[in-house]
Amino acid sequence: MTVAIETLIVVMGVFIGLQVNNWNDTRMDRSVERATLIRLYEDIEESIAGQRRDIGFLEQQLADQAVVLKALDDCAVAPKDSMTVQRGIATLGWLNPPRLYRRTIDELISSGRTDMIENSEIVDALARIVSIVEWREAWFSSTIDTLEHHSQFVESKTRYDMTRTISNPFVPNHRGGVDYDIDVLCADASVANAVSSISYRTAERLEAYRPILDAYTAFLPLLATELKDRWRIDIVSDVAP
Repeated sequence: MTVAIETLIVVMGVFIGLQVNNWNDTRMDRSVERATLIRLYEDIEESIAGQRRDIGFLEQQLADQAVVLKALDDCAVAPKDSMTVQRGIATLGWLNPPRLYRRTIDELISSGRTDMIENSEIVDALARIVSIVEWREAWFSSTIDTLEHHSQFVESKTRYDMTRTISNPFVPNHRGGVDYDIDVLCADASVANAVSSISYRTAERLEAYRPILDAYTAFLPLLATELKDRWRIDIVSDVAP
């Protein structure tokens, strides 16, 4: 009888020990998950800021390129458009790849802990974000190659003065005033064709990046709700200035 009781005590001790270990492991996993979601929120916030900046820059480029094309069609530059034409020429083909700050995403992948996040809605939304960004990235290099090819038609007939700056809200202290002869530029149809082609691809990038920004902004509330519901963390208030 005594042996049976001692055996039962040992078994119960082992069982309780295992349960405590499992509880500790689960607690640790949830703590790691919470920290991961917070970092992911911060990463997406940074991605939103970068993508918004790039979209604004693309919108400016398209507006500037329209002014350049009008000047080429008219074979004249209105005095009020002088700086815009310089900026439009100087920034032809200036594109960035899709903005995604991947610190936390890469950590999840490299650690093999992609199942760490319990909420399947968050996991699915994150997978869609990575998918759309990688899809747009796949076309980026070929787009840049095309833009560089067309830019050469314009740059061969212009010159940059590094002692001057161009007014550009997206590039502070943008050095490189553009010297050009509008008569020379408009006499060569390949110049206008090149600017038109660059403008077309700039617009394509703009339309490609807007859905990425939409996906980012839709993702943040999912993270905020999860953190608030499960850990009572009001991350929107915590990160606000």
